Formats: sequence, structure tokens, C-alpha cells
Amino acid sequence: MATLETSTRLDLDYIAREVLRAFVQDEPMPLRANEIREQTAHLGLSSAELRALLLNMPEKFFQEERRWQPQYRKAPRQSPVLAMIERIVRTTGAPVARTAIAYELGAHYRRSYEYYETILPRLTRHAETLFITSDHRIGLREWLFNPDWIEPIPYEWERPEERERAVHDALFYNDLKWDEVETYVQLGKDLDWTRPPAAVEFLNRLSEPVSNRVIGFLGWYFTLDADPRRVFPYDGVALFEAVLNADDYEWGSDGRWYSSAVRQEWLDRAREQIQQWLQAMPIEETQPLELRPDEVERIVAELLQTQGVARASKLLEELFEVTPKSRTFREDLDTLVNALWGDGRLVWFGFDRFGRDSDVPEYVRTVPSVFEFPDLPDLRNAEGERLDVLIDPEGYPRSLRDEVLDVRAQDVLDEETPAYPEQVPSEVRFVLRQPHKDLGTLPLCQIPLGFLPDEPPLQQLTFIDENNQAYEVWLNHETRLIYGLFDKFATLDPLSGAIFTLERTELPDVYRFRYTGEIDPLLAISASRYERLLSLQAQADAMSTYHLLIELMREHPRGADFLTLHNELNIIRRTRREQTASILSAYPCFELHRGSPVWRLNEEDIGKPITKKARSYLLE
Repeated sequence: MATLETSTRLDLDYIAREVLRAFVQDEPMPLRANEIREQTAHLGLSSAELRALLLNMPEKFFQEERRWQPQYRKAPRQSPVLAMIERIVRTTGAPVARTAIAYELGAHYRRSYEYYETILPRLTRHAETLFITSDHRIGLREWLFNPDWIEPIPYEWERPEERERAVHDALFYNDLKWDEVETYVQLGKDLDWTRPPAAVEFLNRLSEPVSNRVIGFLGWYFTLDADPRRVFPYDGVALFEAVLNADDYEWGSDGRWYSSAVRQEWLDRAREQIQQWLQAMPIEETQPLELRPDEVERIVAELLQTQGVARASKLLEELFEVTPKSRTFREDLDTLVNALWGDGRLVWFGFDRFGRDSDVPEYVRTVPSVFEFPDLPDLRNAEGERLDVLIDPEGYPRSLRDEVLDVRAQDVLDEETPAYPEQVPSEVRFVLRQPHKDLGTLPLCQIPLGFLPDEPPLQQLTFIDENNQAYEVWLNHETRLIYGLFDKFATLDPLSGAIFTLERTELPDVYRFRYTGEIDPLLAISASRYERLLSLQAQADAMSTYHLLIELMREHPRGADFLTLHNELNIIRRTRREQTASILSAYPCFELHRGSPVWRLNEEDIGKPITKKARSYLLE
């Protein structure tokens, strides 16, 4: 990484310190960028920004198997304990809690953290390079003013010139000069430096950052005593701790105390640098994703508490920085999907979708009652025979046998046993009938097997219409319906017969669902015609299907196709295909001329019984 200006270094050290604290929240372990982001939410950094920061501060962080760790964990296991402690604190750039260091030492040396937590106070108090505060935070002695080199014997303390010589020597050993501290001496001379809070009182008088060594010098200088038995009552650790615990000041990596207002400035400037790194960041060379059991547990637990269906692909991006452009995206998606599926506590809703059983709307589990077939009124002719007869399809005219199998005539609870086609198409045409328009549903009878995913039985899909509006729909293979298009169909003008195309995309759970603007002429119903059908619906309970067909055909003086008659009949009363076809085929008043698909009504034959041929095919 290129050399950075001192100010930028200060900003980045601050943000890196905040990130390092994410690693000492619990037992030491590698973290993914998303886990760090959760622990450092106050920084407002995305996973990508965090990755840019981590990559560009190799002196503080390193990556291993797509997880991040503090650089100090790379220390050899044979490193002395004090050297390891110093390494942790120096990398952090600020005091570190005793418990956090104890956890790190326990993991590094494979001993219990309780052991290190017990011995750390004694170790650090007697260490030449470390100190520990009364509230058990460990720092570097080099941050303090250190007068230990000033021995009382060489100086005649009762003589002012000797004391002045000692002062200059102490400054020299601490990389300070009298010119640098003289102004501060004047500002702090009236404070009681035997009290640690004097350090905070002194800082309150300043409008600029100041080195902690200067504060320490003042505490030492103003507590010097001419009595050689009390040469050093000075406590640099207590002075440091007093400022550290004051919310108004922030410790800088340059050894200075800053006003707490600088935190936001550091953060803003650090973000600017991170953005530059992010723009120049190379494509990540990644290894396949490996999930720890605790990661799977955390993801599942969170999803169980979250309403709505979750996408594993979105989780990959948010939690593991894996996007569809990543080289291992497909493998990583399979890894996550298999982990979530294998856990068993979440319900799989197809492809990469998971959620709770309660996330499924109740209405998608059942067939709406409007699709159920009512019992027909038991109406009979003069001879006592039922009017609504059923005959074997062998008794239908040949052309009608094909029309009965037309997917436009089929509907939920009244369809042929589905079978796989020889070749699954990439696009299908779909004709919308009543009452699917009103309910926002699609029957699967118009969609060949294999076109939609076979598993699981209940799944969620995305339909994208001609306006790029996305609809999250539910597919239920058991009810043979697709639900969730009410808003789409509500805007349609055609009451029946609107033609759509359903097209597969590269994603197995996303489809293009487009209204072509066309209307199937055999299934089209005008508004006035629809009103007439509803008036017949009000009388249907007292009418046979035979008489309903007569009424329908009287309003089609030029005749009508089977699909038209069956569609209109189903608006009046839910009727099976075999019932409509049987009555048209059995009664002589319904005529189908050879070579024509159009049925016509012969008024003269109304009331005559079924034909002799039809009687031979009666089913009941």
C-alpha cells in the first residue's frame, strides 16, 4: 500500500481500531465481512467497503479462506507472552481490555483464558513495555511520560538548578523539549496534579490536540519534591486513565488526545479513502464457500424471526459478499441452499427461496370454492329420464373428441392427467378465462409439465410483465393453480379470452408473463353478454344443463363452437367438459354439420329424447 499522509493515516487507524474491536467481542475466530459489518454498524460501511479497508491495511488484517483475522494472530506460537500482548495492543493502536487479551492468548497458546485473565495484571504491571489501568485496560508504556531514567542520586534535588537539569534530561529521554512544553506549563501550573482529573481539566483549557506525554510531564513536573525520599509521586497511568474515561476526548494513533468531535471527521475522511480503494479494487479471487455450523445456525435463527420469504442469492451477497458475477456464485449458492435445506427448520419454496410455513398465505393451499362442481338438479323428461345425461366419449362426434382435450376447455378439477411432452417449450400461450381473472389465478392445465419446476409442491415464483412489473406468485402443484396475479388481471379490459405468453428466463424461478393485447375469439365475452350470463346464473338452480345450453344457443343464431358454449356455461354454473359434450352429442336439437366445428340449435327437435346412438353410450 502506498504511503499515506499523516492525517489520512490517523483517520484509517481510527476506523481500523473500531473494526478490530469486532474481533474481540467473544472467543477469537475468523470473521466474514458481513459479520464485521454487523459488529461495526455505527461506522455505516458496506461489506464491499469493509473488504476494501481490510485488503488495504495488511499490517492490521489478513484474509484466510474468505474470512478475516487481525494480523497479530499470525504470531508464532513460540512467541513470548509479553511480546504477544504488545503485538495485540500495538496493532489495535489503543488500550485493549484484559478479558479480550486473555481470550486471544488462550486461543493462541491453547490454554484457558481464565488463566491469562488472572496473571495479566501482574505481568503488565511489571513489564517494561506495558501498563494496565485500574479498570483493567492494557496499553503501551511508550504512550506515557516515562521519568524512570531519572535517578534521584545524580541530582541534588534541593538545588533548583539541579532540578532544572533533571527536568531537561527527562524531556530529552521522552523526545520532548522545553520549548514544546513551556506554554503548557503556564496553562497547567494552577491545577492540582496530585489528582488524576487534573489531566481532563487541563485538556478542557485547550483548543488543540496534545500529546499524552505532555500531560504526563506536567503531572510529573508539578509534583516534584525537594525531599529525595519523595522524588516521584507521579502516576502516569492514572492520568492516562482519567482522560481515557472522559467521553469528551478520543485517543489518536499518533499519541495525542483529540476532542471527541473529531471522530466523525476521521470517519468521513476514512470513507473517502476507502471509496478510492473500492474503485481500484481488483476482482476477488475466491475459493468455494464453506459454512461453519454456527453460521448456518445464525442464518436460520434470524430467518425464523423474519417475516417473508428470503432468497439465498440475496443472503450470499449481503452476508458473504458473493454476487452473481462472482466466479464461485453457482457453487456457493448450492452450498448455502443445501445447508438451509438440510437444517430442516425452514421451508424450501423452490430454487433459492426459504421461509417459515406461516409465510405462505392460507388461500394458496386450497382450491377456491368457485371452482367446485355443484350437484345438478335432478330434472327429468316426461318419460322419467334424467335430462343431464353422460355418455362415453366414443359417442361424441370425432371433432368434439379433440375439442374436449383442448387446454382452453380444461380447468382446475376438470383436466386431463398431465404428461410430459417430448420437448418442453421455452414459451407457452395462455388464455385467461373467468373466474381466474377475478381471482388472480392461472390453471396449470394450460402449462405443460416440465415448463415450471416440479419440486417442491408449493413454491414461489417471480412473474415479470410487459411493463417490467414483478409479481411474486405462488405455484401449488397439488391444487394445480398459480396464485397472486389479482393486481395484474384487475387492470385488464377483456372479461374473458385475454391471451398471455409465459416465457422462461435464465433463472429457474423467474418468468416473463406478458399480455399480448390479443383476445381469443372463441372465449371472448362482451360486457353485455356477461350481464346476460349472470342473469341466467340467477335461474340456474332450477334449470338443467340441457335447458341452459338451449338458452345459450338461442342467443347464437349462427351457431357457436364447443369452446364458446362451454366457457359461457361455466360462467352460469360450474360444469365439467364431459357434461357439456355429452348433452351436445346426445340430443337431436343440437346439430353439428359435417366438417364444421359450429353447433346450431334446431328448435323443432327441442324436447325430443336422446338419440338411439347416444343411448348406446350412456354411462349412467
